[in-house]
Amino acid sequence: MYAILDIETTGGQYNQEGITEIAIYKFDGHKIIDQFISLVNPEKPIQPFVVKLTGINNAMLRSAPKFYEVAKRIIEITEGCIIVAHNASFDYRILQTEFSRLGYPYKRESLCTVELAKRLIPDQKSYSLGKLVRSLGIPVSDRHRASGDAQATVKLFKLLLSKDADKHILKSLIRTEIKSGLSPKLLDIVESLPSETGIYYVHNEKGDIIFLGKSKNIKKKINGYFTGDSRLAKRIQSEVFTVTFEKTGNLLIASLKETEELRYNKPVYNRLPVKIKFSKKFFSATNKNQNALIIDKGRTIEERTAILIENGVCKGYAFFDLNYQLSNIEVFKNILIPLTPDKQHLQIVEQYLQKSKVIKIVEF
Repeated sequence: MYAILDIETTGGQYNQEGITEIAIYKFDGHKIIDQFISLVNPEKPIQPFVVKLTGINNAMLRSAPKFYEVAKRIIEITEGCIIVAHNASFDYRILQTEFSRLGYPYKRESLCTVELAKRLIPDQKSYSLGKLVRSLGIPVSDRHRASGDAQATVKLFKLLLSKDADKHILKSLIRTEIKSGLSPKLLDIVESLPSETGIYYVHNEKGDIIFLGKSKNIKKKINGYFTGDSRLAKRIQSEVFTVTFEKTGNLLIASLKETEELRYNKPVYNRLPVKIKFSKKFFSATNKNQNALIIDKGRTIEERTAILIENGVCKGYAFFDLNYQLSNIEVFKNILIPLTPDKQHLQIVEQYLQKSKVIKIVEF
């Protein structure tokens, strides 16, 4: 579980700042399940340049709760969570400073979306939140207000999770759960899974991925392993600590993602996929055009998926909102989840299109 947050402050000397606004979104890796948003009376004046930046002034905060009045709620909503923020060292330091004034040792694991973005989305001109999300086509409102910036960070973090092929972020979460002494029973694991299309990851008590796969119904598939008596099922039953998942919206994305992540993670109980013989004709669905976007349904009603075929190579795929414009292919590439250059990916696409319909294919 993640607590994605943003904090606005008074400005001023290091460790002397006060919180003026805080927004926290509790995020389970797929959706927001809880939230807390509040102005905060810092009991000190706001620096003039901060007033101009945020629009929050001293008069607005006179009747706002003081930090000690919201402290319990902050502790509760972030309990058992990894703190996620854009420039997390700043927000986490501010929280720790405020809690230390109350004599409370506030400690949480943390992840920084600036650092993650530099690793997973390299070569961006700027990694400031505003410029980065604009370059990725992520809508942002109420910039420099806690709620608006935190919502933008949620969307950015969701993209980073999708791009994280080696599961660095996911393994950080599992290690946090292990430290907390959580060890869910098989029935509890099954109940936490969706009856939807996607990829599932079986983790051992070290957090390592020991098995992964795709399914149209993740819950049904895992339940089959947990109740089966095959050698693989018994190994999974004896070694599983938890099961995580990623919805993909459709089986084509799940198939591409499965093939790619088997290469990255090499789970001990997976067999390497058998190479499919590549057909001599190129990608019949695009009428011999080697550049195309294959558009299909996404993980939610408001979302779509797109697979980029460029110069006869399956470059990758992306999830995007319906209001996202695909007219600029170079901008679209910023949100692309890349695939290793391999004819296998193109063959997966070709075979899928021969059997299934997609929303549309856009040639360019």
